[in-house]
Amino acid sequence: MFNRKPYRTEAQKAQARRTARKEADGAWRSDAAFSLHGEPGEWFWDASHKVPVRGDAKAGGADAGGDDQKLRSKLRSQRP
Repeated sequence: MFNRKPYRTEAQKAQARRTARKEADGAWRSDAAFSLHGEPGEWFWDASHKVPVRGDAKAGGADAGGDDQKLRSKLRSQRP
């Protein structure tokens, strides 16, 4: 499937359950990694929570490199 929709593997779901927190609006949220259909690797939401960015495996978080800006502009250009 190549629709770029986010999903979580069993391991990612387990991590999300462990790190979930209840927000003021009553919703449970987690910053755990997720995968995108058609894109290899783990992804995280950027600070704005609007664009997914590829994670850095060593740091365990969002990639801090300069490639983020290129990815964001690429994803924005693909929006309908």
